[in-house]
Amino acid sequence: MIYFQNCYKIITNSEVKVMSDAIKAKLEEFPVFARHMGVWEGTYTRMDARTGEILDRHRSRLTCKILEDGSYWQQNEYFWDDGKTEVKVFPGEFKDGALRFDNERLKGDAFEVDQNTIVLTWVNKHEPNVRYAEIITLESDTHRSRVWQHFESGEFAKITVIDERRVS
Repeated sequence: MIYFQNCYKIITNSEVKVMSDAIKAKLEEFPVFARHMGVWEGTYTRMDARTGEILDRHRSRLTCKILEDGSYWQQNEYFWDDGKTEVKVFPGEFKDGALRFDNERLKGDAFEVDQNTIVLTWVNKHEPNVRYAEIITLESDTHRSRVWQHFESGEFAKITVIDERRVS
């Protein structure tokens, strides 16, 4: 596993190594994405957009990294109080000024909009009438918040609020 400690070194199984040129290039080209690299733990709270009723709440652990070839890789682990767990992997590619996702599950694009904020829009390929818009705000190097807007058949249906802390 590769986690970023700063813009010049990586830690792989407790060994410090110099980053590849591909990783350095991505960090320089996408500085806000670079600040999001690491391991984050938090809580997802999904609500009905009209009533505010809580529909789901669960814990999470996200690992975000840039691979040696310069591509993006994210693994999301979810944990519910009843013991249910789920793991999803999201590979991506930095291209044309954006982080682009296009895999069997989803298609989307993420853009840096200022020094702390990323905006991501995506569709789930298995639910073509559902669209998501996400704002990711990194207010400090140890805390970020994320908000998803869920649109179903053109209607604002749900909102997910995610509060996360960097653990590595």
